[in-house]
Amino acid sequence: MTLDELASQLPNGFHDAVLRSHSSDLAEQRAEFVLDVWVEDSDRSVVMEGEPYRPAHLELFGLAYLVLDDPDPRYLAQSGAPLRIDACAADENADLARQVPEGGFAGRFFVFEWNAFIHFAAREARLTWLDVH
Repeated sequence: MTLDELASQLPNGFHDAVLRSHSSDLAEQRAEFVLDVWVEDSDRSVVMEGEPYRPAHLELFGLAYLVLDDPDPRYLAQSGAPLRIDACAADENADLARQVPEGGFAGRFFVFEWNAFIHFAAREARLTWLDVH
């Protein structure tokens, strides 16, 4: 499954998700993100019970690249503080586009507190909820 396919199954995709942590293992071609995903249906007039965010574990398999832009020095992100992100299409970088695995996908997360991106390409994405519903 691609990240776009996962996002289409969520009420708000990865819009305004909160990034708690991230890690990668290049030898295993894998990246992991621990997120709080906004699951409140903004089109509903009735507010659902519980929190509008759910904790989730996003894994990217067959990782081709994971590139973190340097944070914009004009933005003062607090060290260790959660980061608000939005999923975006991959940029037009030809060097990175050549690295996308066949049948895979590329994308990026915009990190508001950095005014910068996390770029990635992988073969598969998987989302697992960390709470019990």
